[in-house]
Amino acid sequence: MKKILLGSTALVAAGLLAQPTLAADPIKLQVKGYYQNLVTYSDVDNAPAGTNYKDFQFRHEGEVHFQGKTTLDNGLTVGFDAQLEIVNVGLSGGQPRDMDETYMWLEGGFGKLQLGAENGAAYLLHVDAPSFGLGFDDRNFGPTAQTGGTARPNLAGDTPKGTYFTPRIAGFQAGISYSPNVEPQDISGYGFGVISVATGGLEDNLGLGLNFNHDFGGLTLKASGSYETADIVGGGQDPEIWAAGLNLGFGGFTLGGAYQDSENYNGNGGYVAGADGQVYSLGLSYKTGPWGVSGVYQKTDIEVGGVSQSNSADEYEVAAMYQVGPGIQFRGGVIYADMDLSTGQDTTTVFVGTFLSF
Repeated sequence: MKKILLGSTALVAAGLLAQPTLAADPIKLQVKGYYQNLVTYSDVDNAPAGTNYKDFQFRHEGEVHFQGKTTLDNGLTVGFDAQLEIVNVGLSGGQPRDMDETYMWLEGGFGKLQLGAENGAAYLLHVDAPSFGLGFDDRNFGPTAQTGGTARPNLAGDTPKGTYFTPRIAGFQAGISYSPNVEPQDISGYGFGVISVATGGLEDNLGLGLNFNHDFGGLTLKASGSYETADIVGGGQDPEIWAAGLNLGFGGFTLGGAYQDSENYNGNGGYVAGADGQVYSLGLSYKTGPWGVSGVYQKTDIEVGGVSQSNSADEYEVAAMYQVGPGIQFRGGVIYADMDLSTGQDTTTVFVGTFLSF
């Protein structure tokens, strides 16, 4: 696998070097990002004795993105993206988060090459169930006592990696990612030293993705298929993930869903030896003018040795959205999480909030 990846990288690099370097404008940075602010009320059933769940909460999440690019006279585009966390920075009990994804990219007739800390091809090319609420796909908020998994593959997260995307041809685009080690983003702290990975950790992560996007005269079709795996340092049961997604859109309606099947994985970014899991979702949305409504159902079933795990659940969301103006949305809805275990904390959450993008 390493030889194939190194060979592919060498071919791309040779293609870049073969192009003459000509004068062009320097990279110009611009600021983008998002900020999401919610008010939630949650009612929790079957809470353990002594647990004091707060029902009423103010929640927020946001990032500022510093992005820049330039196109050389030979057609090669060079870009940079650094995403600054502006919420949940330096929380106690976990690693401080200042910068999130930070990477550069090169794009031309050969496709696109990304290098740095960014999610991989299996994650980025995935298609999931539509939602005008919070959704279950890539959760910024978990306003329930316990949540299920996600159908989107994310074993490597945004650890440093190399990713190559082909040009989109006849609606199809493919991608491949490789990350030497699946560890937190502390790689810069090593300087230029050699990195070690602890026994039992993950290394040599490989992600593959295929995406299709086309408009058939008013009927839009989006589909994806992906695969992700990694090796266990010192030997063990390597995690594997297969996922697929499909969206059909017509006249304001979008019907879609996704499916993930995994081994040695908990369905939500974590390696668990012996785990056997499935996550599938189904959603329907409708948008007319500035208004949008949606309903989503997701099932998470994770077992180890035939025993259900704590994030096995049936989750439901009904939501509505109003587009106030460019980059400004009001959203609201209800989420119900029915945890499969008898000890699970079933939760009903009502949420309203403002979603800003800039």
